[in-house]
Amino acid sequence: MQIKRIWLVSFSPTGTSKRIIDAIASGMGDIPCEAVDLTYPDAVSDTSFNDDELVIIGVPVYSGRVAPLAVKRLAAVHGQNTPAVIVVTYGNREFEDALIELKHITEHAGFRPLAGCSFIGEHSFSGLDMPVAQARPDSADLLKARAFGLKIIEKLTVVPDSEPGSGLNVPGNIPYKESMGPLPFTPAVIQSECTRCAACISSCPAGAISMDTGIVMDSSLCIFCCACIKICPEGAIKIDAAPVLKIRKWLYENCRERKEPELYL
Repeated sequence: MQIKRIWLVSFSPTGTSKRIIDAIASGMGDIPCEAVDLTYPDAVSDTSFNDDELVIIGVPVYSGRVAPLAVKRLAAVHGQNTPAVIVVTYGNREFEDALIELKHITEHAGFRPLAGCSFIGEHSFSGLDMPVAQARPDSADLLKARAFGLKIIEKLTVVPDSEPGSGLNVPGNIPYKESMGPLPFTPAVIQSECTRCAACISSCPAGAISMDTGIVMDSSLCIFCCACIKICPEGAIKIDAAPVLKIRKWLYENCRERKEPELYL
């Protein structure tokens, strides 16, 4: 199979999924590459890909499932028996049913998943006081991603253009585990430390942050990705909801052992 173009499709609030799919593509040589970013509310409208293109799709895992907002944004992309690489990133706990869910989503949208993987990124709830997979993906992760990209290209050279289906087997359960659902909280803004720079507003994938007399967060829209916390230059946004702090402590105590990427071809 001759690939004329690679498309990098990501929903990546804190940049982890984007970094991984970029690294995978970097291992694929000099094939022309373009990006479709589904992260923000003004994400692209319906986009279709041809069967002589390769689409690498990267999304984060939320409680063992594909992030719900990512599922909604992925409805805008469609394949025409287009080969695809499916990628999930998670915060060193488990990716559970997310990869098989992404496989089904992409197949339903007209893609042919030929390869898949899970990679680890720093957990959204991670902080200096309770780090969880801090600084992941690291250089070793990115090296594995690039090597995986090379293996995918090698596989594509022997895949017939007319081959139906994907034949890709990935772990996961059917039916999927129950989704955790939205949290009825938002990160807390310390208004006295906020300079109104609005970096949090532009970084929010859900459009949940606005400016009034101070920064306002809408709990009905917030997906608790913590992009606002990580981008705030003043450290004026923090996790303070007791249930989230409890989860954060549990992750810190139980998810310290380093997990490695899992690759499926």
